[in-house]
Amino acid sequence: MYRFYLLRILRDYIGHIILIGLPVVLISLMVSINRGIEGAPSVEESALFIGIVYIIMFQGFGAAYTFEGIEHDFFKPFKDRLRAAPVNPMNFVVANIVFSIMISFLQSLVLLVFVVIVFGAVVPNWGFVLLVLFMGVLFAQLLAAMCIFLLKKASTAQALITIYIIAGMVLAGFFFPLPESDLATFLSKYSSPLAWTHYAVYGFINGKYQEALLGIGLLSVAIVVVGSLVYRLSKRAVI
Repeated sequence: MYRFYLLRILRDYIGHIILIGLPVVLISLMVSINRGIEGAPSVEESALFIGIVYIIMFQGFGAAYTFEGIEHDFFKPFKDRLRAAPVNPMNFVVANIVFSIMISFLQSLVLLVFVVIVFGAVVPNWGFVLLVLFMGVLFAQLLAAMCIFLLKKASTAQALITIYIIAGMVLAGFFFPLPESDLATFLSKYSSPLAWTHYAVYGFINGKYQEALLGIGLLSVAIVVVGSLVYRLSKRAVI
């Protein structure tokens, strides 16, 4: 069973190309543009910041692995085959989410390695940075599972998650700087799980461990809450 889910997600070549190739192009383009700005940070610092932003953003888009897989298994005719199988249906839910987390995290890792090798970016406390990025992937996939169990349609779940990603990135000031104010500072740190992930990552990069732990704490609470909802919703769907 697990071999089937692994092969299914590995064969999604278009998804891999989009979720790795597109951010690589965008990161390269944004770093190139940033080079021409007077007073901009060094290429290494700019590439790391831009890379982390796009990694976090595309973790959200990588949620498609989960909601498309669960839609196929439980909200399309294929569900009748699964119900006839001598396996607890919850195992299919777990397999969808686990392999989606694995492939999405590997894609994040590839993008981070790209930034380090191509632009010479330095990642302090890289082990903790990877931990935070893994937590970001975990939350994104659980959020996707919650959306598909509630909405029962992948296209609707995609639209909702896209709105969440764009709104979260704008509120956090990742697409363009917000006017300097206490509100803008608050939003850049606490406005969404996307901001929490970035806040925790840069807490470790800058050696500000109190900020890093706060970001991890917020993400942990969100993961537990959403994970609990996914468990309850999935039990209804697989019956």
